[in-house]
Amino acid sequence: MRKKAITLSDIARETGVSVNAVSLALRGKSGVSEEMRRHITHVADKMGYALRGAGTGNILALIPQRFFSMDANSVSFYPGLYFEMQRYADEKGCKLILSSVSPEDEKALRVPPLLGSISIIGIVSVGNMSEGYCRMLKGLGLPFVIADQYYDSLKTSCVCTANASAAYELTSHLIDLGHTNIHFIESPFRTSSARDRWVGYVRAMVSHGLQPLENRLTMAGNMEHVGDDLIAQALDELNPLPTAFVCGHDAMAKAVIFHLAKRGLRCPEDFSVTGFDNIQSPEIQSLRLTTCDTPKKAIARTAIDLLLSEATPAKIIQLYGEIIIRNSVRSIRKP
Repeated sequence: MRKKAITLSDIARETGVSVNAVSLALRGKSGVSEEMRRHITHVADKMGYALRGAGTGNILALIPQRFFSMDANSVSFYPGLYFEMQRYADEKGCKLILSSVSPEDEKALRVPPLLGSISIIGIVSVGNMSEGYCRMLKGLGLPFVIADQYYDSLKTSCVCTANASAAYELTSHLIDLGHTNIHFIESPFRTSSARDRWVGYVRAMVSHGLQPLENRLTMAGNMEHVGDDLIAQALDELNPLPTAFVCGHDAMAKAVIFHLAKRGLRCPEDFSVTGFDNIQSPEIQSLRLTTCDTPKKAIARTAIDLLLSEATPAKIIQLYGEIIIRNSVRSIRKP
């Protein structure tokens, strides 16, 4: 039978200190006395714990379990991001281990069980994990990075798309095509990505002398999920109907197109719509959406590099996506 790997939790129990203290001691970081560092190192050596150099060992990638039961965007986007992360971790000599976090564990701030069973050199939180849970993960003392999300009050390294810039560009493109009655379809308070895309929309409208427009979604408070029914309600309340929509992501753009089709309206003949993320599912791609291709590969590689370098001070890195113009928008300017 293969011998069980010694973990930081094992060493913490043996020495009577926290996992955070063990992690700091073994990585040569400040926060523990030299006497305690020597003691922890001695115990770890006696237990057979292998001190790993940078670029070796297991990286734990955590993703909220709720993402797998949400919209097509979440189901399609995050596996692609994880795949790129896994491939780059392999190149760096590491093994990326994916684990989902249940809503119950996330709410109760429970430490991922894997931390007590295998040796981990760092943690990547993927997607919209709650701020409280991210704060708990950071407090474990292991190198910690957030991918595709950030919190202003949590000083830890994060990498995401330059969402505000991309939304500004998409909205400006619609304005250049003659559209002035443009609505943003998404709740800005759901995630940092949604908020930044809303900010980009607002900036574009204001910079072109237009009034940003409010609807049921933009005025709603914090919500975990925006479903097709809520989008339909928001659309039905708009009178007159906007000529264009800037959607928070591709699945929302699809919902707009499908709902308005029930009213006999066609895209782009009767309205224009933009998405976000360039999701590769056949159903989304068949719509030929104008969208932003988010830099999943670059986000994945940057997240792993930040983790392995233990970058200090902590930083937020935003990476530009590529705007793709397709058939879901048209000019309404008169010749």
